[in-house]
Amino acid sequence: MSAALKLATHQGDQNAYDHAPYCQGVTNATESCVLRTNATVVFVDVTKNTGKNAHGSTTSAFLDPRIGGRDESVVLSSSKDLSGSVAEGDTMPVLVWRDQITRFTFAGHTHDSDANPHHVVAGDLVEVALCLTAATVFGRPRIRRLLRNRIAINLNRNRIPDWTLLGLVPATAVAALLRASYAAIGFGLAGVAVLVLSAAWPFVPWVATPSAARPYVPGQRAAARKARTQAQAQAKRLP
Repeated sequence: MSAALKLATHQGDQNAYDHAPYCQGVTNATESCVLRTNATVVFVDVTKNTGKNAHGSTTSAFLDPRIGGRDESVVLSSSKDLSGSVAEGDTMPVLVWRDQITRFTFAGHTHDSDANPHHVVAGDLVEVALCLTAATVFGRPRIRRLLRNRIAINLNRNRIPDWTLLGLVPATAVAALLRASYAAIGFGLAGVAVLVLSAAWPFVPWVATPSAARPYVPGQRAAARKARTQAQAQAKRLP
């Protein structure tokens, strides 16, 4: 739920960024406008990649905007050592919004920084989809185990939360791939609601009441499982 709410906040920031005009003249107030300025390269850092991305190096540069922002690190390349192409004292055109560098131009190419609202929202979309998937895969089976006797009273109707989650999880993933933020938020919150309320679902009267065609005695499956276990244990003791 927190991931979906965070996505909603950051989507609002993205909308504000997309509709913000360019700042006029020299100003340090970048709360409601996007400032076009230059930034000086203060420091260049190159680190060798490790783990599954062990190939190549990551090149980062600390940029100091002349006006409107603060020192900030941006990634120039996540796979190449570009220390020969950039040096301290170089300047780069940048965009600054809310005192953060959102875009920079290096070697003739424009790149979004990690602080760019579009980049932040993309990460949130992935997080929402993964969180709902993990909660469904690990949370729902645990709820079913805790309530298995109650669920067994009316097994078919108690599969409704499972079927609903089975539809919401891929729907959230597709919305994330399509970058449909509000759809992903809706599906994510709906999935969390279904998951949480599924704990109370077996106690809803019409769900807990077995149909006339399929009567069920509470505890029947548990008793049958216990009898089967005892029979197996007794069979093992026989010579």
